[in-house]
Amino acid sequence: MRTAVYEDAPAIARLHDEVWRATYRSLATAAAWEGLTEAVRAERWRETLADPGRWTTLVAERDGAIVGFGSAGAPSEAMFEGRGEIRWLHVDPQVQGGGLGRMLMAALASELADRGYGGCALAVVVGNERAMGFYRRLGGREIGGFTDPGPLWRSENVVFAWDQLPALQKAAAG
Repeated sequence: MRTAVYEDAPAIARLHDEVWRATYRSLATAAAWEGLTEAVRAERWRETLADPGRWTTLVAERDGAIVGFGSAGAPSEAMFEGRGEIRWLHVDPQVQGGGLGRMLMAALASELADRGYGGCALAVVVGNERAMGFYRRLGGREIGGFTDPGPLWRSENVVFAWDQLPALQKAAAG
């Protein structure tokens, strides 16, 4: 695992697109499906990685290929109530279930602790039951929801929170 660099944008975009399409096939709108392409994601990832002050993105590699990533940073929603935010946690479907998501969560929680946050929160699109189960197993509790207006898709989201980063780190390690 390492901190992503600008040159990782195409590989992160490729994995982001692959996981997003596998996860949201029955949830996303046709406009989102057509408009959120790998090329669009690559441009957004270049922008994100060009400004590491906002988000720290970590990547997990196996045999030289990025197989997972996630970002941590300042909260983007008021309902996160000052907790740091974990965003874009994605793991290659071929390696899901092997503990990589837990390792990324622990590392992202450490990143938020280093930034001075005591807790964290994240949003999950309603209907993404696999992700919701994962976060519940790590001790996340639902604190509400919001509508993400998105550029192409208004998605309903559930917010999970952890009030103590050490508790999340312990759950992710176990």
